Amino acid sequence: MQQENDEQDWGQPTEVLPSPWPELGELLHLSPGHLIGIGAARDSREAEAGYDLALHAAAHGVRTLLFAPDLPDRNPVPNLTVQRRLTLSPETVEKDVSSYAHMPDPVGLVVIDHFQLMSPVIPEPEYRDDPVDDPEDVQPADQAADTGRRLKMLATNTDYHRPTIVVMARLTPLADSTDPLVLDHLGLAAELIYDTDTLVLLNRTIGDIDVHIAKDRFGPAPTRTTIRW
Repeated sequence: MQQENDEQDWGQPTEVLPSPWPELGELLHLSPGHLIGIGAARDSREAEAGYDLALHAAAHGVRTLLFAPDLPDRNPVPNLTVQRRLTLSPETVEKDVSSYAHMPDPVGLVVIDHFQLMSPVIPEPEYRDDPVDDPEDVQPADQAADTGRRLKMLATNTDYHRPTIVVMARLTPLADSTDPLVLDHLGLAAELIYDTDTLVLLNRTIGDIDVHIAKDRFGPAPTRTTIRW
């Protein structure tokens, strides 16, 4: 699976949320209405990028929701709400986002750690005689794609003030840490390629982070770069 960008005149988002890593932040395009995917190896320093981003945004006054069931209890942080549900769906995320929609400071950033915890809710039939798909009959790839679509719809929902949504995803183990990252390392989370505005994979090598930009609505993709972190 590969995503190509053929356009050469890419526009840049005018409003960008603060990022703790200037170089990476320029690649992520953390803007309202955007769905961003970040792939990182389990238990790596990069796998904590979602928490780091949520903490940084909250410290800069952005109302932030972090869905992270594995996050240990820590001291409360102003503007940051941590949800530790073991299972998530786009509907449960939307419910929490909607609870802030009419407040003076609605949610500006949603971070989900991680995509593999997400499970879509099987929709009701459009007509009474339509059969309802049994969850066991729905292919996992279809479920993952449906989850990505729903999250993108949530990000662009003006009723909720178009929150930026960042989804972390776990990479499958690399046979060799020096092997180049490819989209297949995301497993089912590779379905995010269709609905994300930006999709990047991170891999730490000696002293640097290799960044595979699998999708970028605002620049060429796929491409690779190296950043300091």
